Amino acid sequence: MLLEATTHVPSLRAVVARASRATDVPGLLLVQATVDELDAIYTRVEELTDATRSRRRIELLDGMRADLCTAIDGF
Repeated sequence: MLLEATTHVPSLRAVVARASRATDVPGLLLVQATVDELDAIYTRVEELTDATRSRRRIELLDGMRADLCTAIDGF
């Protein structure tokens, strides 16, 4: 979802594209990014949340936002 949402933002698309799967936790993606990059992705996720009506998609985006918040606060 984030690859599609960052198509026209090359700097964010690069961050999302270089994510890798965690070997020890199924379904977890690891992203190497600066705090500023994570903050920009957080903002993009907020924009996506505001633009959708799908409850399932909103739940997914809210989960992403929570994970990003945890990652940003961890720095």
